[in-house]
Amino acid sequence: MNPLESHPDCPTPEKNDLQMQEFVRELTANQGRIRAFIISLMPGSPDVGDVLQETSLTLWKSRDRYRPGSNFLAWAFTVARLEVLHQRDRAKRLGRTVLSDKLVDLLAAEVPDDTIHEEYLTVLENCMAKLSRKHREIIEARYQPGLSLEVHARLTGDKPGALRIALFRIRNGLRECIENNMDETFV
Repeated sequence: MNPLESHPDCPTPEKNDLQMQEFVRELTANQGRIRAFIISLMPGSPDVGDVLQETSLTLWKSRDRYRPGSNFLAWAFTVARLEVLHQRDRAKRLGRTVLSDKLVDLLAAEVPDDTIHEEYLTVLENCMAKLSRKHREIIEARYQPGLSLEVHARLTGDKPGALRIALFRIRNGLRECIENNMDETFV
């Protein structure tokens, strides 16, 4: 008998099957949380689905590194954050407005941890997608580090006061959209 075969850390076909089953179970069970995490890092972005797909693909390719009992979600969030940054770089090359690395890191630190938060983020993403480009730019100008409504006003030729009024109306519209679209079990 080979002494390595009896070692508890030595991979066996049975251990590999159990490890694969656990990996698939974790990936399937946490797909919604991973998506919510990506949405929180890319609010209003049409690329969330692509990033989720790339994250799942990267996790699948790395599945041999997964150990049952380890923190799958922390690992998946790390991979998702890296995929968001890759997508952000691609968007930047295409000339799209993107969130700063610092803001992505701050958002990543606020890991969604419950169903209500996931539902809220999904609804927020859908509501943000309904905004006009101009309104999304106002939201980004307000919440993106290094920007402000005053800077945005200078760039667009708008008056800062008009942008503040527009922001107030946009936020009210988003709040109303979220309230109207949240599943009643979460309200």
